[in-house]
Amino acid sequence: MDELPAGLLAWAALPGPALVVQAISRRIHRGGGLERGSLKVTLTTEQRRQVGRLLGVDWEVSGKAVTLRALGVALAHHGLTVGRFAELLHGGPLPVAWELAAAQQRAQQRERRLVLDTLGRAGLSGGIVEIWLAGPRAPKLGSGRVEELAGRIAGVWPLLPWTGPPKRLGQLAAEATGDAHALDYITELGRTIARLIAIRNGSPPPARPGRQWRAAWASAGVRCDTVSSRVLTLNVPLDITAGHRRGAPSWLTLRDLLEPWSFASVPSVLFVCENPAVVEAAADELGENCPSLVCTDGMPALAALDLLIGAAEAGIDVRVRADIDSAGMVIVRTVQSAVATAQPWRFDTQTYASHFGLETCADTWPADLHAQYSKDLHEEAILPLLLADLRAAAPPVC
Repeated sequence: MDELPAGLLAWAALPGPALVVQAISRRIHRGGGLERGSLKVTLTTEQRRQVGRLLGVDWEVSGKAVTLRALGVALAHHGLTVGRFAELLHGGPLPVAWELAAAQQRAQQRERRLVLDTLGRAGLSGGIVEIWLAGPRAPKLGSGRVEELAGRIAGVWPLLPWTGPPKRLGQLAAEATGDAHALDYITELGRTIARLIAIRNGSPPPARPGRQWRAAWASAGVRCDTVSSRVLTLNVPLDITAGHRRGAPSWLTLRDLLEPWSFASVPSVLFVCENPAVVEAAADELGENCPSLVCTDGMPALAALDLLIGAAEAGIDVRVRADIDSAGMVIVRTVQSAVATAQPWRFDTQTYASHFGLETCADTWPADLHAQYSKDLHEEAILPLLLADLRAAAPPVC
């Protein structure tokens, strides 16, 4: 028989029989036999009545469990075994757990061999590749994803370490891949090659964009872009910005922060926001009296992260916020991953709930409320609150 009779199909779709079918599938998945034993299934009175349409009234009123023998006898009247019934209902043989595991293991072993061969021909030792594959950020073997990534790595690795005239990361990416941004930190290829470089050097693989990231590439003779990475500041007292007029917003690039720098005077607190509008409003209303304020201008660039890491190392209290939306969650988490001590600044459920007139929750992370109501709360919408916080934290006027 190549297909189930319409009556059996309709029976299997009922709630009670559907539970029986699920129990059969679980048994097959575990590798259990289908000739004897009972199925673990709990049925309501109505569901038992539905199953009884196949197993008979005597079974229905007996209170007995659903046995494979009873199912086999009932299905035999239709020329089927329990196994064949399950196969036809499923559209083919049901997978057994150990068979799936064995197939997955074979796929992983095959892909590992291909990756080792591909990267070995590109100049990477098997030991380095194995350390990378065992790392927490490596893609899982068996899906073909690692093999594809290895092919792209092999197009770049033979160019490293670069020993010719100075080469920048974007230039290397353009020459090796045709895409000047293919090796940026936001790409899997860029992060992976930086980790491989660090493993080869015996250094900790970069966990985020920043100093370790630049150091890894520098050790391979490649310079990272330091000019386009920038951060907006207001009243951040650095020795390298001594000539900046206090009360006026100013941009710093990563290049500005590469040379040794320090705080000319160490503020007690440094506020972090996402949008330049907050900095501009603070400059207009508070000017020289505004406490130190940093704006990431979207996702934090390396310049912003370097500055904030330096602030934390100086013992400054870092308070961070962003728009309460999907991107804002990532921004705050990125800052907190670089500065573990950074505390949320009005980036909480109370602020979110109060603005939209929702029931206040005690939780300090607003992701759950945002997911529930799908309403974005932009910084500009609570600008008076933010300015009030900045005003309250302003240093005393001498």
